[in-house]
Amino acid sequence: MRERVPLFFGLALLAIAVVVGSLFIAGGIRDRNRTDVITVTGSAKARIVSDYIVWDASLTGQGASPAAASTQLSGWTSRVRGFFREQGVGAEELTVEPISTESPGSVDQNGARVTGYRLTRSFEIRSSRVALIAGVAERSSSLLAQGVPLAADAPQYVYTKLPGLRPRLLAAATKDAQSRARVLVAASGAKLGKLRGVNVGVFQVSSPNSTDVSDYGVYDTTTLRKDVTAVVNVTFALS
Repeated sequence: MRERVPLFFGLALLAIAVVVGSLFIAGGIRDRNRTDVITVTGSAKARIVSDYIVWDASLTGQGASPAAASTQLSGWTSRVRGFFREQGVGAEELTVEPISTESPGSVDQNGARVTGYRLTRSFEIRSSRVALIAGVAERSSSLLAQGVPLAADAPQYVYTKLPGLRPRLLAAATKDAQSRARVLVAASGAKLGKLRGVNVGVFQVSSPNSTDVSDYGVYDTTTLRKDVTAVVNVTFALS
C-alpha cells in the first residue's frame, strides 16, 4: 500500500497539470481572438462649388517727393474706386488698406533699391457673390488700358460649408472601408466582426481630379470647383 502512494500522488499532479494547461490554452485562444483584427482604408469624395471669393489688388504711386507720389496715387485710387462702384461692388465687400511708404535708399520686397518715394495702397474684396466678383477681377484689366497700373492677384475661391460636409463624407468613407474589409475577409474564409476603432485622416480639398495630397491636408483656392476627399483607417475584429 505504501508503494502505491507515490504513484497516486504522481497521477494527481499530472491531472492538475493537464487541467491548468488546458485553462492556459483556452485563455490563449481567447486572447488570440481578441487581437485577431483587420485594418482597412476607406475613402469618399465629393465635388463642391466654392461659395466665397477673396480678391486682392494694389496701386503704387512714385515721385521725387512724397507730395508727387501721393498726388499720383490719389488720382489712381479714385479711378479704381469708381470702377468698383460701376461693377456693383458693395462698400461692405471692399476694404481699402492704409498707405504704405518706401523712401529713397530703402530696399523693396524684390531686393531693389528705391530711388524715389513710393506709396502703395492695397484693396481687398471679400464676398459671397462669387460670379460677380470673379467677373470684376476679369474686367479689371481694362484699367491697365486706361493707364491705371492696378496690380491684381488671382482670385481665391473658398468653400465655407466644409464643416457640414465632413460628417457625410466620414460616414461614406467608413462604409467604403467596411465593404473592402468584407471582400478581403471573405477571400480568407473568415468572418468580419465588430468595429474596433477608426482613425480619421486629414481632409484634402484639391482642384478637380488632382492627385495632390499632404500629411497636413491640401486646401486649393485656385479653382471654383473642388474635390473634397475624406480618408479613414478602420479596424474590425475577425470571427
